[in-house]
This record gives sequence, C-alpha cells and structure tokens, in this order.
Amino acid sequence: MAAVGAAWLAVALEQVLRAGAGAIAGAPARGFALLPDAGWTLATLQDLSGTGSFAFAFIVAGASAGVMLVTSVIGWLVLRLRTSGWLRGFALVFSFVGMIWIPLALIAAVIGTGGPAWALYERLGVPRAGRWPIAALSLVLLAVVAGTVSSRAIAGGRGWMRVDGVEFRRRLVRTIAGWPSVTAALALGIGAGWAQTPWLAAFVPIIPLAFQLRTK
Repeated sequence: MAAVGAAWLAVALEQVLRAGAGAIAGAPARGFALLPDAGWTLATLQDLSGTGSFAFAFIVAGASAGVMLVTSVIGWLVLRLRTSGWLRGFALVFSFVGMIWIPLALIAAVIGTGGPAWALYERLGVPRAGRWPIAALSLVLLAVVAGTVSSRAIAGGRGWMRVDGVEFRRRLVRTIAGWPSVTAALALGIGAGWAQTPWLAAFVPIIPLAFQLRTK
C-alpha cells in the first residue's frame, strides 16, 4: 500500500510542478482535478496547445526532473533526521519511486500510451520514432539510479535487517526497494494508464534485477 500511495503522490507532485513550470513558461494552470479513469490521480488543468515546442518540453521534462530531485532530497533528509518508523519507510519508498520515475516514463513512451515522455512524443507527432534508442536509454538510466537506490535502501534498512554480507544486503534491497518499486511501476503503468500493455510485465522484473546487480 505504501508503494501505491507513493506512486499516487509522485504523480500529484509532477502535476503540481507542471503547474509551476507552466506559470514560468506562460501557460498557467486553471486548477487541478482527479481523474477517475486513471486511478484517481491528480491532473493539472492546463492548456498547452498554444505553447511552443521549447516551452512544452520545459514544462513536461522540467516537472519530471523536479520529481526526481524533490524525492531524492526527501530520501536524503529522512536518513539524517529522527523520524518514526512508518514515516521513514514511506519516505524511502517515495524516494525510490522518484528515482525510477524518468526510466519508467521513457519505457512507457515506448511500450504504452501515457506518461510525461509520451506527451512529448505526441507533441512531436511521431510517437514511435526512435523507440529502441529510447528503450536502451531507459535501461541505462535505470542501471545508473539502481546503485543509489540500493545504497539508500541499505542505509535506511540496516536497523531492521542484517547487512553483514552481500546476500543479506541483496535481500534487504529486494524487500525495501525492489518489491515496492515493482508495485509502484504497476500502479503507474496500469492504474495511472502509462502502459496498459503486456510489455509492462516484461519490463517490471528488470527493476529489482537492476537493484540486485548494483548491490555491493
């Protein structure tokens, strides 16, 4: 449940950041709404049809980068502040969702019909152009962030589980980061409508595998 809540909160954060970026780029938001057809996720009521390509990319890509930055800062802070166990656990899962946000958005643009990267493809008018390089980029970015995720999971969970061996650390990463990230990816792919396709089932297992391989 924490992973589903973290995924919903990450979507809400991205939409709020879109509203902020839109105000800077000359496309202010008119408000927010919940989308019942997309898992009751938050959506910004914003008309981007009149924006130029650069402004559109700034709003969409800037919001996604902001999700990764904000969640990373939250994850960094929660490891250094005295917090209750449930808050610490949720904040860690929230930070993990933010770290895999961009890789998930990229792969969703390749195999699905939703998410921030898909919005950029739609604006370009060639939704499937360059899909294999984008899929490869998604895997590379996942491999990059997997090392940070595993390190943060070990730092956050060493008080709950043993970490005095690689196998113990991998088990901890799998429990604290791997399965919650899989759940969040499914929530975004199916619940939020990013990638309601069988291809999602092929990509999702790669997430905990990447975490395991980067655990030392």
